[in-house]
Order: sequence, then C-alpha cells, then structure tokens
Amino acid sequence: MPTIRVLPENLANRIAAGEVVERPASVVKELVENAIDAGASRVEVELREGGRKLIKVVDDGCGMTGEDLLMAVQRFATSKIAAADDLHHILTMGFRGEALPSIGAVAQLRLTSRPHDAAEGATLTVEGGSIDGPHPAGCPPGTSIEVSNLFFNTPARLKFLATTATERGHSLEWVQHLALSRPDIAFKVVHDGQTLFTSAGKGDLLSVLAAIYGSGAAREFLPVEAKSEDIRLRGVISGPKLTRASRTHQFFFVNHRFVRSRQLSHALGEAYGLLLPSGKSPLCAVHFQLPPEEVDPNVHPTKIEIRFRNQARVHQLFGQACAEALAAAGFRSLSSPSLQGGGRGWDAVPAGDAGDQRLRAQRLRINPFADAIDQRDDGLEVFTPPEPEEHKPPGTQQRLMDEPPPLLQADVLGQMDNKYIIARLGRDLLLVDQHRAAERVLLHALEQSDGPVARQLLAVPLTLELSPQEAAAVETHAAELLGLGFELEPFGPSAALLRSVPAALADKPYEVAIRDLIEDLANWQMPASVEKRRQQLLAMVACHTAIKKGMSLSPPEMQNLVRDLLQTTAPAVCPHGDPIIVSMTGEQLDRRFRR
Repeated sequence: MPTIRVLPENLANRIAAGEVVERPASVVKELVENAIDAGASRVEVELREGGRKLIKVVDDGCGMTGEDLLMAVQRFATSKIAAADDLHHILTMGFRGEALPSIGAVAQLRLTSRPHDAAEGATLTVEGGSIDGPHPAGCPPGTSIEVSNLFFNTPARLKFLATTATERGHSLEWVQHLALSRPDIAFKVVHDGQTLFTSAGKGDLLSVLAAIYGSGAAREFLPVEAKSEDIRLRGVISGPKLTRASRTHQFFFVNHRFVRSRQLSHALGEAYGLLLPSGKSPLCAVHFQLPPEEVDPNVHPTKIEIRFRNQARVHQLFGQACAEALAAAGFRSLSSPSLQGGGRGWDAVPAGDAGDQRLRAQRLRINPFADAIDQRDDGLEVFTPPEPEEHKPPGTQQRLMDEPPPLLQADVLGQMDNKYIIARLGRDLLLVDQHRAAERVLLHALEQSDGPVARQLLAVPLTLELSPQEAAAVETHAAELLGLGFELEPFGPSAALLRSVPAALADKPYEVAIRDLIEDLANWQMPASVEKRRQQLLAMVACHTAIKKGMSLSPPEMQNLVRDLLQTTAPAVCPHGDPIIVSMTGEQLDRRFRR
C-alpha cells in the first residue's frame, strides 16, 4: 500500500479548483458575486475569446488594502462568516473563501484594489499558486480583477472547453442572472470589444428583463406580490402567450441569491393550469425575502439549490399569488383535472413466439402495424400477433410475398380526448397518436431531398430575441440550420433575423417551431456523425412543428393526416422511437366481447 502523505499546497489548490472553476462562466460568477458583496453599484465584465484569454471584472465597491489582498488569495479566507452559527444567517452571495485561491491555481490572476478612504491602492499577482505582492499601485476606488489564460497549466481542462460562442453565452447568462437578482446595480458585459449587455441599475426588474428578452416580451409580464408573517415575494410572471419549452427561463431569487427549485416551478405551473399549451412553461423573475435561518443555502456545492424549512407554506403562498396575478390580468386560471384511476383500458394480449419470418412478412404486407407495440406505464405490451398459417388458403403466403404493397386506405371514425384518432383499416381498429403521426409525416416531407432542404424566403424577416445560450447555439449551428431551410442572421448581440424557413413548414407555425428548436439546440449534445446530426435536427424540427395533443381536428384534417401517415416509410414509430399506432384485430375484439 502506498505511503499516505499530505499534498503540496499548490497541488491541493489545483484539485480544489476543479470544484469551483469548471469553465470561464464559473470565474465570472464568483468574481461578480464578490463585487456585489463588496457593495458595488456598478460592475463591468470584459471577456476575450469567451473568457479563455481574459476575464476582467471591475467594480466600485468598498475596495481592499494590500493586507486584504494577500489574505483574499489564501484558502478558506473570507469576510462573510467567522463561526459555525453564521452558516444559519447567511445573506451574502459567497461565503466559502475558495474562489480567488482556486482561480489563482489554474490561471494568471492580478488583483488591484483601493478603499475609498485610501490615498493609493495596491496590486498583487498569482500565477499557478505563486503569489507576488502586494505592491503599491495607483487606481480608482474599488477593485479590478484580471484572470488571464485560464487553465494554462491544466491543458486537459482547456481542451474540454466548448466553442468561444458557447463559453461566451454561459458567462453572459450568469451576469444576467445576477443583474436580475440585483436590478439596483448597473451591469455591463463586453466581449472582444463588443457590448453584449447593459442594465441601468435603477432597481426596475422589468427594464432588466427588457434588456434580456426585448421590450416586446417584457410587456407580456404580469406583476406578482404576496406577503405573510415572515415571507415576502415580489416579481413578475409571464402571461400565457409568452412561454418556453423548458423551465430554464424561470428565475427564482431567495434573499437575492439565484436558485433552482422544483417546488417553486411546480407551484407556478399549478397556478396556470390549462392556460398553458402542452409542453410549455411560463417565464418568471421572482424575489423571495425571508429570515436566513428559514433557508439552508449549503445543500449543494454550487449553492444553486436551497432548502426551505417550511416548503409547503412557501409553495402555497407563491402558487396563490400567481393565480391571483393571472386573474387580475383577466386570464382564467384553471387547475389541471386530476386523472382518476379507472380501468386500464384494453387488457394486454400476451406476446407469442415470433414464429416463421415469412408469416410475419406476410402479415406486415397486409397491415404494417401488426407489430406496433404500445409500451404502457405498467410495463405490458399491446400488439397484434400473426395469424396462424393453417387458416390461410394454399398459395396465399407466396402470392402476398410476391405482390407489391397495396396503397393503404383507412377510414377515420373520430377523435378521442383531442389526442388520438380512431380509424379502421380492413378489420383492424387503430388508435393513432395525432402528434406523433404529424411528426412522422413532417419528417418524411423534410427527408425527401438528400441535399439542403427546400427553403421559402419570408417577405418580412422575423426578429427573434435570444438568450445568451440561444445566441451561441445559433452561431454554432448556423450552417446546419441553413441546410434545414432556416436562414438566421445575427442581429445585434442577443437577437437574430429569420429570413427563410423550410418550404414544407411555410404554412405552419414556424415561429413557434424555430424558437423551440433554438432552445433545444442550446442544450443539445451534438453527435459526431454528420448524418446523425442531420437526422436529429430534422426530428427536432418535425417535433416542434407537428400538431400537438389537445388540438381538435376536423374530419378532413384527421383523414388527411392518417392518409399521409400510411404513405411514409415507418408509419408505426415516431422519429423518437415511440409507437404511433395501437391496433386490435376483429378477432381480438370478438374475444374481448366473448363472441
């Protein structure tokens, strides 16, 4: 067994840096939070090459003396807490005392600072854990911190950084979170000489949201406010017209700290009920003020998750406040109907042996959905077994194998719950998932060309306001989007112009589709294969443009959808691999009715 030893301090700092410094955005977050805690009224962030080459944060806060600078780059040195009991009364953004020494272990760090009442300032440098200084320096009141050549001594970490656009987006996103947490502080972000974001620092939450999402989106927000004995909440929630496909645009701040909370997101969604389209989430920026002892901020290493002492009380207060805000704006707030556990529907038909492959091929010629499987919540499968060979007239099998597949026509009987189309194909009864069917039909139309998808130019380009991550995704995937028919042109630091759409989508809600597609791309784990990338992107486009569940369809619309589905190459399975059709033969129905 190897000898146990204490690690050298510089090596221990580099290991600790892995917990604090994941990417340039981690540095931006830590430094800007320190500036806020220092009482700054103005914070400026400068980035070069997404933060790889330079991250510079300048504030007009209280400043530090030379002795303070030297202490600040020591591990576990902090002005935020002094005793264990202080952990239960934390009101500052940071308190661990690890940020600066961890950054200094994996980058070239320069700190320059001056207290407001001092005649001169001081400067100090840290490179790979080695400290030089402090030395006297002339500088304005406040603090300036420069982080150069991040991960210069850890090339493996440097290699795994994303593109400049992506890293820039992550850093900008964190500054915007902090600007929403403190609208009374003026923020500015500059990247490679271009100003990406500014906020006025006037204390107006809506003006910060307008700087992030645009003035048009900011007008869709509704004020929300509530107060109990020891809890106060105040902020804005979006009207039902302004939604996103995920909850990443829900900003909750507890005592000014940005947090994620499933409980608060659930309360928000419950307040909207049926006002929300299927698969959509509202936006919000809400501040919660409550005694620090009622909150545990030390649940997660990144401090982005917290725990309330009384979760139920906060959930109820917030949900009720949101419902009242929607009602005051004239929207009808409905609770989602609870699903009662009635019968399980059709009983499962046990799966038989796969049988002869020629028999299966024959069955699929007559009905391509004979093997369509419905994987239910209870794990059982519903499918149609092949018909026994002895029931077939002599020669039928070979004749059907030799004949080309017939043009299938199904008779639509109706719609169930605005989700499923009921149809008849020969003696088979079909239940068709309308959203998945529309996905398959659209994907089939988009796949008709081996090259770029045919495009339709828009008479008037559509302006899209984008989050930092979305803007980075558009820049990174511009060529692939153009190949799909979406021509997007950058329009300022946080917007893009949509100039064309796929011709197959010209008469469909392409604005919703492109917004949802860009949101997906911001979180997309891009496969290495070019063909797989194209297939996944086509599937995303089809999914976001397809008819949604909950939509009422006319008889001709249902008939056309089923007809088009039957002409695709894989009508039984959607692009994501889920079943589109559940079928029952006449014989199965007879058995169910004991005939």
